[in-house]
Amino acid sequence: MLKDVTYKEKFAILKKWMPEIMESVKKDVKNEHLKKDWMFAKKYFPGKNLNKVTNLELVEGYLAALNGEEKAEEIAEFLSNCWLLKNGELYHYFEEELAKVNPNFSEIVQLETKKSEEISDEAIKQFGAYRTYLFSVLNSVAFQEKDFNNLKNLAEKDLNNEKEALVEQAKNQNLEEIEKSYDLKIARLTDKYEKKISGLQKKYMQDVESFKKQIAILNTKLAKTK
Repeated sequence: MLKDVTYKEKFAILKKWMPEIMESVKKDVKNEHLKKDWMFAKKYFPGKNLNKVTNLELVEGYLAALNGEEKAEEIAEFLSNCWLLKNGELYHYFEEELAKVNPNFSEIVQLETKKSEEISDEAIKQFGAYRTYLFSVLNSVAFQEKDFNNLKNLAEKDLNNEKEALVEQAKNQNLEEIEKSYDLKIARLTDKYEKKISGLQKKYMQDVESFKKQIAILNTKLAKTK
């Protein structure tokens, strides 16, 4: 299915996963590409401090490059290699399993139905559908079409679940921040009014003592007039 697909075409297939791909390779992208190809950096990230370019900015910049840059295929291959290098355990797994089918596994056009299911299912168990799907696209694994489509659907569910989890996490963080802010305000108000009450208590005690002294003086004067 993907044997003759270019790297540029593979990234078109994986467009919705670009934020996740870029998140895992952004350090390599900045250090091994942007800092060496200043013309590219100037074109797609004008006026940006490369050390502070966000993941979203990287995604937008590289997607634009993959759509219009003359070196799009070279850039796509670079991104693919960066991601694959960070997922060596996946390569090792597929290398072992595919070598059982054909020692020169690059010659495999399409896996037989049973073997395709076995390799796909075990990869999902070990590495998850999302990573397995990305690897299968970038490395042109010769799955049966139905297994490949099943893998894609599971990967999309993983992606949606991950996004929902992140949204929920953000909500919880916001609630925690609101609670912390509220608690801080309450603590400040409590401290403020405790100090105010303490001050009033001191003034009250001082006034009482003053009144006692005045009453004592008045009683002395009254005693003398009798």
